[in-house]
Amino acid sequence: MHKKRARKQNNKKSKHKHHHNNKKNIDREVYREDGLEMIREGKNVFLRNNRTLEQHEKFIEEVKKNRPLQFENIQKSIDRVIEIYENNDIIKLLGGLAYNEMYNQFNPQDDGLSEVTIELGLSFATAINNQSTNEPTPETINELIELLISIRHGYNAYIMAETVTNKYSEIESKLRLKTILEALYIRGDGYKEHIYSVYTELFKGQDDFLKRNFGFTSKEILETILQLEDSFCCRLVLPNGLPHPANHSRFVQWSQTKTEDEIVNSNKHFIDLFGDDNPDLIVKDTKIHGYRIDDINSYYDLFKIRFRFEYQKNVVEAISQTIGDNREFLNPQYKGLPLNETLITTNPIIKLDTDYFLFAFNLPTRNLFSITENLIAKADSEYYETKFLGNKYSLSRDNYLENKATELFKKIIPNSTAYQNCKYITRDEKGKDYETELDLLLISDNATYLIEMKAGGLSAPAKRGALKSLTGQLKESVGYGAYQNYRALEYIRNNAKPEFEDEKGTKIQVNTKSKFFRITITLEHLADLIAYMYDLRELGVIDKKIDFAWTCSIFDLIIFSEILENENDFIEYLERRIPLYQRPELHFDDEMDLLGYFLENNLVFDEKMISGLTSFWLNKFSAVIDNYFEKGGQKPCRKRNKNGT
Repeated sequence: MHKKRARKQNNKKSKHKHHHNNKKNIDREVYREDGLEMIREGKNVFLRNNRTLEQHEKFIEEVKKNRPLQFENIQKSIDRVIEIYENNDIIKLLGGLAYNEMYNQFNPQDDGLSEVTIELGLSFATAINNQSTNEPTPETINELIELLISIRHGYNAYIMAETVTNKYSEIESKLRLKTILEALYIRGDGYKEHIYSVYTELFKGQDDFLKRNFGFTSKEILETILQLEDSFCCRLVLPNGLPHPANHSRFVQWSQTKTEDEIVNSNKHFIDLFGDDNPDLIVKDTKIHGYRIDDINSYYDLFKIRFRFEYQKNVVEAISQTIGDNREFLNPQYKGLPLNETLITTNPIIKLDTDYFLFAFNLPTRNLFSITENLIAKADSEYYETKFLGNKYSLSRDNYLENKATELFKKIIPNSTAYQNCKYITRDEKGKDYETELDLLLISDNATYLIEMKAGGLSAPAKRGALKSLTGQLKESVGYGAYQNYRALEYIRNNAKPEFEDEKGTKIQVNTKSKFFRITITLEHLADLIAYMYDLRELGVIDKKIDFAWTCSIFDLIIFSEILENENDFIEYLERRIPLYQRPELHFDDEMDLLGYFLENNLVFDEKMISGLTSFWLNKFSAVIDNYFEKGGQKPCRKRNKNGT
């Protein structure tokens, strides 16, 4: 799986490129074009807009003039993609896209683009009811790849130019752009080990339901998806003619489970015996057969799913679709656009006659949560609404989030006491008393933490930038969470002896002189939508009367729990991070960039350098964190002075 925070950027750099190699600015570049100046110093990027009003108005008119042509070009590309799929063998086209993704998997310049390219290609393939057997030429496959890339980039540019239409305010357009870019290019919510861990813990409580309705558990869904990729790799012959290393690893693992007597007494050649125990591989005449990724004629055999264990058949059937099932993707009103409704996120496997095929192995892994939620909802919508959602059932999604977050905060702040579901009586605007609740009250000798959890995420329309859905759902989660922990803080401030009572009946008196921090934890990774929330308050998602609360996902909280060394570092991070919500000129991909900057620079900025800039980007400060969790690199730690501060 690719980096969780990898956004593909297609920025054109100016012809006027200046390198400054003096001692003061060793690693510095400046780009100037059309009144804009972009400066990179180390990992920081600065933007200064020097355009005159006349230059700006001329630029806006040019964008307005070209925007209809942009959409027309996108539609022409879409029509050509449909034509290619209608006139060529779909399995071989998708095999070509898969080969392109594998070839570019470790190409830093690709940065996940080939992965989203095959996913867009899958949406088209499953939307077109075609059974052509014409073999596509290499030129046709390359044309298809370029067309799919141009559609995605073209749609990106089209949305970026949306502000000139005046359909939305500048802030609304910016929020839509961030959301759409997230859906177009960002891959995944967290690091694999964290995704698998949260998934397993969250859905374990639904295993009885899944077993009754489908014949498999959530653990078996995950194991099947991982096994399908391993099986594919074991069948794969690389362009250099050598088998994939997974083939050898599988054989070594198998041989370690067999004694020499067992092999001799079987009256079979050991390779044939290996084949009997590994039915997902092709073993004939004492030979393990593989298929070349660069041979188009091998694609039916290479990408066809073969089952290693019986339960995998049920899993694959449940999350598959046939060619043509995804027809809504080609809805005539917005035909083939990258963010159209598509079944590939919940049904990533293609069924063709009696065979099943999987081409994008990261796709089911990254959509584990939506795949499993979709199965539960399809099997019993009432169970889904009453048992999986909400907090009335002990194994519900909401209760899992509360318990998991409590566990992680106790890891960050070990010498603290946690009180869950704390009731207290406060007063409304009319002066009437009423009882309400705080999800988690965490008290240490150094601070008091008022924490709310929000398990609800964004719907498909919201992720496509539907503004009403997007702002409404963010208001229900991020906005309401900020209100709830603010309400608890106001109760404490307005009472000499504020008292809470947790779910066990324990009464807690809070020290009003304590240092207080308000926190909201979400289950869904909302990335830069919540990384800087100045715009959300301007749009009314967060009440303008309420101070910002630190907001992050459970996946980021896991990272904080593993990286931060003590509560003092956590407090210092919060004290320096929360005021940054008031800095609209500061940009970063998500919370990990800020954590990386904190580890390296204590979240201290050169205000003299920043002053007068239009924008200031934190660029790739999360790289050291990525390296640790993805490549087993050195654990990041905070740079400290000699005195330890």
